[in-house]
Amino acid sequence: MLLAPLMAAAACTRPLRVPFEDWRPYSFVDADGHHTGLETELLAAVAKEVGCEVSYVREVPRNRRLPMLTRGELDLLVAATVVPSAVAWYTRPYREEAYGAFVRADAPIPKARSMDELLGAGLRLLTHRGPASLAIVGEFEARGLLTRFEDYAKGVQLLQLGRGDVLFGDSMAIAYAARAADLPLVELAIPMLHDSVSYKLSRKTLTEADLQAFDQAIQRLEARGELQRIRARWLPAAVR
Repeated sequence: MLLAPLMAAAACTRPLRVPFEDWRPYSFVDADGHHTGLETELLAAVAKEVGCEVSYVREVPRNRRLPMLTRGELDLLVAATVVPSAVAWYTRPYREEAYGAFVRADAPIPKARSMDELLGAGLRLLTHRGPASLAIVGEFEARGLLTRFEDYAKGVQLLQLGRGDVLFGDSMAIAYAARAADLPLVELAIPMLHDSVSYKLSRKTLTEADLQAFDQAIQRLEARGELQRIRARWLPAAVR
């Protein structure tokens, strides 16, 4: 486990168990061995404001996280899209998430105005295996035009190797991975998903009072500009 040493827990009876993910630039261990990233800093600020500690649990596959949250083996998931749930509470939103479609800067730029036009042109799509997606991604898959990847560094590598024509997914994660690989990309001018994300709290281990404490903490930090300062250090202005 990686332990984020926040202030002594005042509202929590024990540290909140959160799955660790190497998800750059949102959560990762840097060259000095420090757990950092946008999500890491945001949760540290919110948890400190609530009066909780956070314990990051290693080696939790993505498909096990929701069942573990349901059973009370995890307490909180980050970057959750709000959907009706009998097993979780959702906090108020704490940041925006933006998606985009990218091509190599040295490749012909499609004149497509939509994902449907990319599909009609027979372009091969690369996308993350995570849950956030568009319905049309299934249509690329049905036509044999889809390759999925586990992390964005791999997605950029697949694009670099010519295994796909268009890289679709989280705009910030793609931009970060492309810079690390020194691969210039161009974002296509296609209207894409912009969504607010929240913290997902286990109803098995946390209460509605805990939910209210999180909501109030987020509200106070937004009012003081603290969350905005964290977002500004990591995100381009368009997706803050």
